[in-house]
Amino acid sequence: MKLFKLVPLFILLAAPLFSFQEGYASWYGGKFHGRKTANGEIFNTYDFTAAHRSLPFGTKIKVTNTANGRSVIVRINDRGPFVKGRIIDLSQAAAAELDMIRSGTAYVRLTEAGEDETAERPQTVRAAEGPLYLVQAGSFKQRENAEKLYALLNGSGIAAAYESSAGGDITRVVVPGVKEEDLGALKNRLKALGIAEVLVRVSQ
Repeated sequence: MKLFKLVPLFILLAAPLFSFQEGYASWYGGKFHGRKTANGEIFNTYDFTAAHRSLPFGTKIKVTNTANGRSVIVRINDRGPFVKGRIIDLSQAAAAELDMIRSGTAYVRLTEAGEDETAERPQTVRAAEGPLYLVQAGSFKQRENAEKLYALLNGSGIAAAYESSAGGDITRVVVPGVKEEDLGALKNRLKALGIAEVLVRVSQ
């Protein structure tokens, strides 16, 4: 009589990548539009994508702005952010969905997106929603003058950023990610600060 040894059979169930993660999100666009991401794709600031330090490329994540409850589904296609205290870097389109363009950062909650959720939202901003604009408030050869304007705008609640010329000799102070319907109000706020002449262009 043969004796058979019983071998335990283990069934491995697919586990979620993570339960949730909370921390600060930032966004990027502008000069990065058209450049290669860490997974080799061409970055499109109007796509719903994001950079994360460790999640696998292609992972779809639900990002919720805890301050206003707005959420967006993004696909991980890049690495970052590399700033302490931040957990995800969003495309400009995703940041606009969360209403965090002006603030630049927002405290968010990350959860893995379910199949039903990914089907609810398009992966690219519809053309009907219109482009985002970049408003140039000043252009300077001396960096210290740009820093003064930058401080003035941010101190007045206007989220400004720096932009350098191709040669690096000119520093511009700009307000990125402005919706068309917000341009008039922004121009009035800048005018009240003594900035009457501005340049407006579609964000690249």
